[in-house]
Amino acid sequence: MQSSIQHLIERYQQGERIFHGLDLSGCDLSHLQLPEIDLSYSVLREASLVGTDLTWAILRDVNLTNANLTQAHLHRANLRRANLTTANLKQADLRAADLSGATIANAIFVDSNLWGTVAPDGVSPLQRP
Repeated sequence: MQSSIQHLIERYQQGERIFHGLDLSGCDLSHLQLPEIDLSYSVLREASLVGTDLTWAILRDVNLTNANLTQAHLHRANLRRANLTTANLKQADLRAADLSGATIANAIFVDSNLWGTVAPDGVSPLQRP
């Protein structure tokens, strides 16, 4: 599994951003810098993304069940229809992220920044000037 992560990082550093349909279940991607990555349709069940920079990332239809996203940077990330069941998003930066259609059953959002986030029902719960 480590070799596939290393391969992903190398391709990302070479400028590639689209990585659809990967299975990174259980992988440790903590503290990586991956802004604007497109992991649509990927599986990251029980993956560790602690402190990972996923600013402007496209995570449409991604399975993040039981993933650890503590302190992850998800500012303006597209999480449409993502499965975040039991995911840990403590202290995550979700400002202006799009969670339209996402499954968030039992997800943990303690101390997360949800300003301007589009909730699963399509409503932005924190509309502030």
